[in-house]
Amino acid sequence: MADNQWKRFMRSIKGKVVFAFILACVALFLAWNVSKGAFNEMLGAVENISAPNDKLRIVNDLSRRVSQLDQMQRMQVLRNGGSNDNFFNETRSINRSIDTLQGFYQNDRVQLWRLKSLRKLLRDRDKLFMNYLQVREKLVNNKLFSAQVEVLNDLVDKNVKADSAAVTTEKKISTTIVYPQNNEDRRGFFGKLFGKKKKPADTAYKVVSEQLNIEKDTVAQAIKDSIMTSMTQAVSRIEKNQLRKSAQFINQEVVLANANTKLITQILSILKQVENEVVSQIEYNNTHAKAVVNTSVEKISMIMLGFFLITLILVALILIDISRSNRYRKELEEAKEIAEYHSMAKQRFLSNMSHEIRTPLQSIIGYAELIRQQEHPRRNHIEAIYQSSGHLVQIVDEVLDYNRIISGKFTFTNSVFNMLEVMTEVASVVRFQAEKKQLRLELKANFSPQLYVNGDAFRLKQVLYNLLGNAIKFTDEGYVRLAVSSVMQGERLNFTFRVADTGMGMAPADLQKIFNEFEQADNNQTQIGTGLGLTISKQLVEAQGGSIHVSSRLGKGSQFIFHLSFAVAAAPEKHHPENAHLPVLKAGTEMVWVVDDDSFILEMCSLMLTKHNISHRSFNSPQQVLDAAWTEDVKYILMDIRMPGMSGIELCKALRAKLPAEVQIFALTAQVIPQERESILAAGFNGIVKKPFKEHELIEILDFGEEETVSEEIDMRSLEQMTFGDKDQLARILELFTDDTYNDINSLKQLLENYSDEVLEQIAITVHRMAGRTAQIGAKTLAADLRAAELELNKADTLNNMHTNKLLALIIRLQHLREQIRREYLHSAEV
Repeated sequence: MADNQWKRFMRSIKGKVVFAFILACVALFLAWNVSKGAFNEMLGAVENISAPNDKLRIVNDLSRRVSQLDQMQRMQVLRNGGSNDNFFNETRSINRSIDTLQGFYQNDRVQLWRLKSLRKLLRDRDKLFMNYLQVREKLVNNKLFSAQVEVLNDLVDKNVKADSAAVTTEKKISTTIVYPQNNEDRRGFFGKLFGKKKKPADTAYKVVSEQLNIEKDTVAQAIKDSIMTSMTQAVSRIEKNQLRKSAQFINQEVVLANANTKLITQILSILKQVENEVVSQIEYNNTHAKAVVNTSVEKISMIMLGFFLITLILVALILIDISRSNRYRKELEEAKEIAEYHSMAKQRFLSNMSHEIRTPLQSIIGYAELIRQQEHPRRNHIEAIYQSSGHLVQIVDEVLDYNRIISGKFTFTNSVFNMLEVMTEVASVVRFQAEKKQLRLELKANFSPQLYVNGDAFRLKQVLYNLLGNAIKFTDEGYVRLAVSSVMQGERLNFTFRVADTGMGMAPADLQKIFNEFEQADNNQTQIGTGLGLTISKQLVEAQGGSIHVSSRLGKGSQFIFHLSFAVAAAPEKHHPENAHLPVLKAGTEMVWVVDDDSFILEMCSLMLTKHNISHRSFNSPQQVLDAAWTEDVKYILMDIRMPGMSGIELCKALRAKLPAEVQIFALTAQVIPQERESILAAGFNGIVKKPFKEHELIEILDFGEEETVSEEIDMRSLEQMTFGDKDQLARILELFTDDTYNDINSLKQLLENYSDEVLEQIAITVHRMAGRTAQIGAKTLAADLRAAELELNKADTLNNMHTNKLLALIIRLQHLREQIRREYLHSAEV
């Protein structure tokens, strides 16, 4: 139940509007959520871009401090020694920065290797620097040089002491200060770049030269030569030692410069790498920010696009619903108008039928009263009752035409009829009313009594009944005249019908409204009537392509004139009474059972059956039939449909369950609506006899003589001539005939069981086919009967009981003909 309510709610316009509102809220929430996420990501990207890069900062700081360390080294050299604690503290600080930088590159092996190399370079440079300092210390320190000079002095002293004993010595001492000759600046690139301008060294080499003027003897001269040789060697050693130290110093300085260069290169490489990473990170952040913005825009665009699409669909559905509602409202209004129209049509129809029914009823009641008063009823009175009854049956059939009631329109059927006979019939029906008022009823015609035309005789009689009835009703004395004249025009006859009376007449003002529905002339308000007769007549005349008008003078009578055109038709070949060709049935045992709760119907059927020597038995309740002992002689069961206790359909089903299949059951019913007819036939009935039925319609469905009648006369001479006496070919033709006839019989039965006016032509074609085939094999009599049935079907507009019963009888004869051919010519029994 809840699901159905939800479905109905969602299908309504209200549900779609609510859904659209919820969808809009969801779309706005999603757009807000996406925008929030995008802005958060963009803020993060901006922070990443704008935040200082720690790696870059540390690398720059490392580069700066390495440069400062180089400056400290130079300052340390310029101070000629001193404490190296600041230098080593700075080195340790640089190592800590390298450690921090290694933390940023835990996943980058290349950078880790570079940082380790950098650390090693720093250590190596420190070692080189210490070695440099040591070499420089040795080079700058004069202690060794002084010691060597002291050695030389000692040698000189020894020489002096030796000379003093043998010679006279004149001693002259001169001191010469000698500066180092290596003035070239051997500092490295970074030493020259970052170092101060080199000042001249304060340290100078003191060379003491002693000039002695010695006068000695030979022994003294030998000693002097030995001493000079020793001094020369000592000076040479001193020179070599000083040259070695200078070279060592220069080499240490070159190594230190190379180490500085390599260290700076390594740091620059790391710095470049970090810068590239920073640039790449910035580019990535920019790209990511753009991607975030683009993705957010796409998401919001998709959300909005989806929202607009769904909204468009919902708007379309809402518009469709509104259009559908408008259409439904319009259809309801139209349906209301149609219902009101149909309601009015039904009212008009019932009013029309009430008016139409009263005319034949008047004749039936009037002549019945006369007959009751007559000891020997006059035949013309009985004939008037019979004709009025037939007209009344036609009117009742029209009342039962549901489509006629709904549409409010008349239906017309064409058939061949004798114009004078129709006029005479109408005059005989209304004559009683005229005689009752002592009026003369005159009939005049200017055409041959044998004139046949093709048209709707029933509708023509309706118009004449209405006009003559009104004329008699509003005439108190004088006459009522029906005059008919005709003029040939091509193949059609134009008839002019005049209905004149000597009644009260009408005023000119009333002539304008006399044909209006439910209106009468003002001076006729005292008369009883519905005011429909002239309206119906006008509609019927105009529907057939004719015209009608009236002329009248107040107090002088009236004359109604209408014109109709009919096609000339040939007279029918045979025009016999309906009972002329009733089958001659043999008296026998109990053959027909009649079941009806109406005793009058039972008595009437009994009289008809007795008249034709048909053995029968009557039952006034279904239970009596079920309790009755069954005999094999019963061939037909006629039963009413509506009976108390058990309906005819239920009784038929009960009997079918225990009776032989060859027993035929017919329904005697007034239920003639197509749907009811189909349900009756589907219940197992072989046919329907529509109430009220005539004697010939009842008798024609009964056929008892088939088992005792002689076989159909078959003239095989034509077939034998056609096959040149070939018996095999003849047998094949007969076999084909039996097969085709079998198929046509089944097809015809199916068409009759499911009959509608649309299949009437198909029924006629089937009968035509069977007639031609039957004539070819030589069954002339049966072929003629089939051809006659075909002609009747072609003329008829609908299938009545007489047609149905004739077709059923012909089907039985065809079945017997097939059996006869198989038995006599094919020597095989029917399967």
